Amino acid sequence: MHSQFSVSSASGARSAAKSTFSPEYSDLPIELRDAVDAALQECFDKIYCSDELLGNKLTQVRGPLDSLSKRHGLLLEDAIAHAFAAAGDRYEVSTQVALIVSREALSLVESNQLDRLEDLNLPVGGSHGKRVVIDILVFDHVTGDLHVVSVKRGGGAQGGQAARDARKDLTAAGLMLKNLMLRRGLPVLSVKKVLIDWYGRSGIIARKTVTRETVDAYFGLPIANTVEAMSVYMKSGIAERMAPRLLAAIGNACAPVDIDRTVEKLITCSEDRVETSTEVASARPSLAECLSVLPLRRQGRQMRSVGA
Repeated sequence: MHSQFSVSSASGARSAAKSTFSPEYSDLPIELRDAVDAALQECFDKIYCSDELLGNKLTQVRGPLDSLSKRHGLLLEDAIAHAFAAAGDRYEVSTQVALIVSREALSLVESNQLDRLEDLNLPVGGSHGKRVVIDILVFDHVTGDLHVVSVKRGGGAQGGQAARDARKDLTAAGLMLKNLMLRRGLPVLSVKKVLIDWYGRSGIIARKTVTRETVDAYFGLPIANTVEAMSVYMKSGIAERMAPRLLAAIGNACAPVDIDRTVEKLITCSEDRVETSTEVASARPSLAECLSVLPLRRQGRQMRSVGA
């Protein structure tokens, strides 16, 4: 069964303790705070194998830094998905949607211009092909658009074959998901494939690419504020945990070092949800129900519904 989580009711009310947080992330939903705290704790609780050149103290500084950027990329996906879910019941959101893209679909994408593929939808089925994971899948009940979203942190170039494959995979997956949604009864009118290249330096060329500067205008939602608040909260956590390690590494004996301390759980003070009234036919299946026929991944992050 696919795992699910929702935006908690606490995320829809202001906390009386709001003044205890920085204004830059005071409205960050508790689910994102918890996700950041868990990522930081996993990074900083680990004891890294000492490097012979650097020595143990510098190794314990470098170790967390090596993995924090990757973890930040995963948290970007969570923050973007939460921004959609917080907009009310207009959107249905799932993350980490895995499906097998048939060889025929990939061949069709490789041999045709994108304009010729717009109105096509290809069947999902079979065990032969390439496994593709969609970072975020969003169905808009108002417009009938199915947004197939790939998220890249974009802190550095990802060029060559990997970039070309990512573009083809996204297009082929969109064609197959449209067919799946229609067969399951979800009235998808069009599929919008978009690459969110957050910092704009991934090097991937997609037909539609948005960055942190343009994502709000493209979707018509305040997504950037949620993501940037998450990043600011993560930065503050990194600074707090890294300071004693740096002091220990440079030999400051006056500063106490407590590398193994646990991360304090902060009280939430969360954002107001914007409710959108939409009329959805009672017989219409949910996005999660349509996706339930897809196989689970054998390992790694599983598909989940956001805000369900």
